Amino acid sequence: MKFLWNLLIITVFFFYAPVCLGAQGEGSEKDIIRVGLSNSSFSTFEFTEITLVTSDTTSVSDMSNGAQIKDIPRNTEIFAQMRNGEFFVSFNGKEGVKNAKGPILIVSKGKIGVKGLNRKGNPAYYKGMMELIKAYPENKGKFNIVNVLDSQTYLKGVVPNEMPVSFGLNALKAQAVAARNYANRPQNAYKNYDICDSTACQVYYGANSENPLSDRAVDETQGIFALYNKEPVLALYSSTGGGITEDYECVYGSGNSKFNPKPFLKSVKDNDSLKIPKSEEELKEFYTNSVPSFDMKSPKHRWQVDFSRFELEDILTTTLREQSAKSLVYPAFGPNDEVWGLEDIRVVKRGDSGKAIEVEIRSMGGTWRVKKELGIRRVFKKGKSILWSGNFVVEKNMPKNEEQIGNEIADENIAKNVKNSKENTHNMLGNEKKSETTGVLEDKTPSKVPDDPIFTFLKPEDKEPVIQSAEVKIENGKKIAYKNRLGIPLPLGFSFYGAGFGHGVGMSQYGAGYLASQGVGYDRILKHYYSGITLGTMPREVSYNNYNQNYVQNLYVDNIESTTAGVLPSNIDENPLKEEVVRLYNASKASAKYILNIDNSKSPSEIEFYVNDFHFTQSMRGFYGKILKMDITKYLKKGKNTITFTPLKAADKEKITSFWVEIEK
Repeated sequence: MKFLWNLLIITVFFFYAPVCLGAQGEGSEKDIIRVGLSNSSFSTFEFTEITLVTSDTTSVSDMSNGAQIKDIPRNTEIFAQMRNGEFFVSFNGKEGVKNAKGPILIVSKGKIGVKGLNRKGNPAYYKGMMELIKAYPENKGKFNIVNVLDSQTYLKGVVPNEMPVSFGLNALKAQAVAARNYANRPQNAYKNYDICDSTACQVYYGANSENPLSDRAVDETQGIFALYNKEPVLALYSSTGGGITEDYECVYGSGNSKFNPKPFLKSVKDNDSLKIPKSEEELKEFYTNSVPSFDMKSPKHRWQVDFSRFELEDILTTTLREQSAKSLVYPAFGPNDEVWGLEDIRVVKRGDSGKAIEVEIRSMGGTWRVKKELGIRRVFKKGKSILWSGNFVVEKNMPKNEEQIGNEIADENIAKNVKNSKENTHNMLGNEKKSETTGVLEDKTPSKVPDDPIFTFLKPEDKEPVIQSAEVKIENGKKIAYKNRLGIPLPLGFSFYGAGFGHGVGMSQYGAGYLASQGVGYDRILKHYYSGITLGTMPREVSYNNYNQNYVQNLYVDNIESTTAGVLPSNIDENPLKEEVVRLYNASKASAKYILNIDNSKSPSEIEFYVNDFHFTQSMRGFYGKILKMDITKYLKKGKNTITFTPLKAADKEKITSFWVEIEK
C-alpha cells in the first residue's frame, strides 16, 4: 500500500520487526541499569566480604581471564571476600576461586539473595546479575556490589518503594515516568555503577519489594519519558508540596554562577483561586490553615514543631557546626562557638512558594546566617528528624510574666528598658543601618559578643555609661541567660508553623495520589507539576555499524482514542477544587496523536525503519528539513509497540541521525 508522508511516497508491507537489544548511543535510553547496593543501614557501598544465596542454577566468572564455574546448584552460599586486592570465592565453605583480579560476575537463572540484608522487612533478593568490582578509587581491601539488570525490572524495584501503591494506578504511572527520567539522567557521581539503591538516588529494594499494581504501572508506561525540547527532564519529586511547589533555582541554584535553570521546574500552585502569600503575616495565615490543595490529605500538609529555647540552643550549637563544615553557614561557626541567649530566628530570603532559603539566627553568643533549603532543615533538627520542609514561619514564645522568666530573675523595670532599647538601638549599638529595599533594620553587630555578661550602653539624654546586666549563669560549662544585654526577657521557645514534606520541587506525590483518585490521567498529573513538558520516547541515535545491529524503541500505548484517565468521583460537585480537577480530567481524556520525529540535519542518503509490522524506506536526498515528522498513530496498537531503525547505509558511515516519538494531546 502507498500513502503520502511529507510528500514522500513510502511503500508499506507486512513485516515482523526483528527482536534485538537496540544499540545505545550517547544520550539514549539505558537498556541496562547498574545499581550500587548498600549495606543494611545504607551507610556504605563498600564491602570486604559478602555472602550471596542462589535460588536457581548459577555460574560465577572471573572477568579478568574468563575463568568460569558453571552449574552451581540452588541454595548454595557463595562467600566472596577481598584480600590484598584479589577476590577469593568459596561455595558452601569449599574454595572455588582464588587470587582473582575480577570483576567477579554471578549469573543465575533465578534470583540472587544477599545474606543478612533485609529490605522492606523481607530478605533482599535481586533479579539480573551481580558484579563484584574493586571499589573506586581503588581500595586494596574493598569492593562494590553492583546489580546489573534491564531498566524495566529495575523500575519495578523502585516505584513501590518511592510511592505507596494505595495511591492508585495513575499516580504510580506518573511515579514510574518520573523514576525512569531520574534513572536516565547524566551523572558523574559514581564510577562503578549508574545509580545507588538509597534515598541519595532512588530507593531500590529489589525483587521482593515488587507489587502487581506498580509492576503494571511500569509496564504500561514502557518507553515513556517527560521531555522538554526533546530531552528528558530532571523529574524531581517530593512527598508533599503543601499546595505550592518551589522553583528549582530557589532550592538548588542560589549563589551558583554556573547554575543551569530548569524551566520545567517552576513554582506551581494547585488552587487557581489562591493568592500567593508574600508577607510574613500572609505566610503565617497560609501555613496555619488547611488551604484546599491536591496534597491536602498528606499528614504533613500542615505541621507544627515546637522547641524550648534551651533545647534549641543545644541543637543549634551542634547543627550549625555541622552545616558550617559544608559552607552553608556564615560567618563560619567555629569549634569554640556556642549558641546561648537565643534572641531571634528570622527568615531573610524566601523562594517563590515562600520556602526559606536563607535564615538568620541571632543570639548573645553570635549571629549567623544559614543558606540553602536543606541546610536550613538540617539546622533545625528535632530528635533524629530534620525539619519537614523549608516552608515555615517562626513564632517566638515570649514569657507572659516574671514568673516564667526564671526564679532567679529580679524585676529590673523591664518596661523602661524595652522603651529605651526601642528608641535608642541605633545610638547604643552604633553599627546598624536601615535596609534600602525593605526599611527593616538589618543587624550588623559583630558575630560574637564578649564573654563578660556586663555590657556598657549610653543614654541618649546624657551620653553617660549605664551598666546593664545580661543575667548570665554558667551551668555545666554552658552559658544560661534569661534576659538579653538590654534586660529584655528572652523567648521561652520557638514554634515553627509549616507546610509540606521534602524539598517541594517538581511532583508532589500526595498530590499525584489525590489527582489519580479523582480520575485524572498520569499524563496530566505530570504536566501539572512539570511546566511545558511533552511525553514521549527518549531520542535514540542511529548510525552505520558493522554488525547490522538494529536500533529499537519499545513504546506502550494505553488507548489510541481515549488515553489514561479514570472516572470522575460521584461527589465531584462537593470538591472545593472541582474546577481544577475537572479541567485536568477533561484534558487527560482527549485523544492522542503519536508523532515519529526523525532528525534529518545530517541528511543521510536513506533511512529504513519499522513501526510494528509496517516497513518504511525512502531516499532522503532532496529533503533538507532538520526534523521530519510522521503521524504513526494508525500503525500502533493498544499495548506494547516496537519501532525499529536499521543501521545507516555504508555510504553514510560518517553520518548520524536520531528518532523519537512525541505524544500530542
